[in-house]
Amino acid sequence: MRVALLSVLDRQTGPQQVPAPFRLLAGARLVERQLDIALAAGCETIACLAQAVGREVIELQHRAEAAGARFIALHEPRKLSGMVSASDELLVMAPGVLPEEEAVLRQLAKPGVLVFPEDPAVQRGYERIDAHFAWAGVLLTRGQAVEQLAQLPDDVDTPSALLRIALQSGTRTYPLETRLLDEDIWLNDPAPEQLAVRERSWVAGHADVAPFKAPGLAVAERMGARLARDTMRGNLARFLALGSAAAAVLALAVAVFGWLVPGFGLAAVAALLFAMEAVVRRVSSAGQVRPRVPLLVQALAILIDPVIVLLIVLASPEDTAWLRLFVPAVLFGLLHLGERLAQRDWRRSYADRVMLTALLIPAALFGVIQPAAAVVALGVLVSLFLTAPPRG
Repeated sequence: MRVALLSVLDRQTGPQQVPAPFRLLAGARLVERQLDIALAAGCETIACLAQAVGREVIELQHRAEAAGARFIALHEPRKLSGMVSASDELLVMAPGVLPEEEAVLRQLAKPGVLVFPEDPAVQRGYERIDAHFAWAGVLLTRGQAVEQLAQLPDDVDTPSALLRIALQSGTRTYPLETRLLDEDIWLNDPAPEQLAVRERSWVAGHADVAPFKAPGLAVAERMGARLARDTMRGNLARFLALGSAAAAVLALAVAVFGWLVPGFGLAAVAALLFAMEAVVRRVSSAGQVRPRVPLLVQALAILIDPVIVLLIVLASPEDTAWLRLFVPAVLFGLLHLGERLAQRDWRRSYADRVMLTALLIPAALFGVIQPAAAVVALGVLVSLFLTAPPRG
């Protein structure tokens, strides 16, 4: 079993400063980012050294338990001996360090100490371990190291003590690229400017916005990514989901009363807000092992398409009988088929409901919604032959 040891005991921070473990990056505290990496590394139990169990530690506990991990807050490091057996592995992260997840998962498949060259790491506050290297703030050691830790005084710097124990037991060191320091990817006690740089790259890397082959989604998701940068750790995703649901309900309501063009306009707004919500949620939950998807979002993912189908039905002439439902059903069937069969860079095009509803607005205005939907369906059918990957 793997156990993670985190710490919010920051002895370097002045009384007027926010402790390094509690500084925010992309809406989450640095210690919460450490927790996400520990969970991704397979840790089933999370131990956190804390002077007191405040709001930050409680929220950290909720984040760990939501991912299915056991969480224990500790004041005395010697209590680790009751949690970690000699056969376990202990993942240790120094307080205020923000590692790169990929490097940790790649290098620490087995016990080891991650290090940087002493120049420039020591100048950036990393702990020197010898003439050539400094500790990067992350290590994986055998559980038996905890037995030696229990023999040390209670006021010992626990992560540093475990580092010395691991090195003395012959644990291998793994040098990391200095690029991680130069590009502000791997941080230690970061300044606000470093966090701002890292946050911009974090949002850009996790937003995963659609290419302009899906123009409606491309615009909506870029709007969502920009809002995500400005409103971290808020309720923006929830408000966008509620707005999308309200727009979808209003779209049906006004269409039933014969206002078809406003109905399609509201449907386009619903699709736009839903696409923006997906990006904001993707950025805010990035790094979490099991991010929770709200029930409203799950419902919207299912119901957006039926809403547009019903709008097409309501806008079609009554004398077309079964064609009123058949044409939109074929259209959306082909769109979902395209999402499954098309080449990767074209799949988002078939999922672009923002562009689809925008195309249908002028058709509804001129009363040719059914022919327009049929033409779009035919275009989707032809495109499938062009975008489907070739058979090997």
